[in-house]
Amino acid sequence: MRFFLCLFCLLLAVAGWAYYQYKDVLHPVDLDGSQKAKVVEIAPGATASSIGELLERESLVRSALAFRLLVRYKEKGDALQSGYYLISPAATPEQIIEQLTSGKVLTRKITFPEGLLIPQMADIIAKNHLCDTAEFIELATRHGKDYGDFPDNLLGYLLPDTYEVPWVCSADELLRIITSRFNELARPEVNNKSPLNLAQTIVLASLIEREAQVSSERPIIAGVYINRLNAGMLLQCDATIQFALGKQKEYLLYSDLDIDSPYNTYLHAGLPPGPICNPGLAAIKAAAHPQKNNYLFYVRNDIKADGSHVFTRTESEHNRAVNKYLR
Repeated sequence: MRFFLCLFCLLLAVAGWAYYQYKDVLHPVDLDGSQKAKVVEIAPGATASSIGELLERESLVRSALAFRLLVRYKEKGDALQSGYYLISPAATPEQIIEQLTSGKVLTRKITFPEGLLIPQMADIIAKNHLCDTAEFIELATRHGKDYGDFPDNLLGYLLPDTYEVPWVCSADELLRIITSRFNELARPEVNNKSPLNLAQTIVLASLIEREAQVSSERPIIAGVYINRLNAGMLLQCDATIQFALGKQKEYLLYSDLDIDSPYNTYLHAGLPPGPICNPGLAAIKAAAHPQKNNYLFYVRNDIKADGSHVFTRTESEHNRAVNKYLR
């Protein structure tokens, strides 16, 4: 009896010790919240065992075995999802399992302002360490048709916006996200009531984007260009000269207006052969739905110095406005 009593006590002690150890490994690694969260990648097809080993190596759980047993106990093995996660060492294994089964993978946001060229977008991508910029430029300027009903050069169709993208994102994935946003938001704006087709609308929108500094003037400027197109007049858009020059100048010279380029709207009638920037949705809406007016000219209002313009109907009115408002 004494032997069996000792054995029982020993087994009870071992069971108590095992239970204590089990409870201990289910505590967070970081008990005082002093350690930083870590980004970990859960590969597609990863098992609870391999995930537990990864988490133990990264000092995010105390025991890979305990993690695997907990996953099995909760019957979550088939629910663990791949992707990048930001995991805190202050989280319990149970909380980590809930995080890995939630599908809320780590993402990042990147913003492209209106009016950019593709190399300028690549500069933003580089600052965010998002994807290979050379590949982005190559795909965006030569392989646009790979992303749907687009020209080979996607300039004009890369809608400026804030995008939420995967934590690790290839240039191809990024372009698919951006062109999908264009299809969702921009294409529906061009309909049978729009004066131009989609390609022409995007070209016109790019001019408006670079010319209009006051948002309320976008539809007015669109109306001016439509009036000049209908009248067979040269568009004489300064922004197209800047594009043809390949650089921004604070002031254009008369000699700049003679540059030999199909984008020179002082020499060539009609719209330029392609967009001169990536216009925002507001500029696209203005180009698709221009204001009906009688204006044929506009000049920057340097008296107000707020980016606004003065609109006129005749050349004589325009010349007077130039003398009065342009400094």
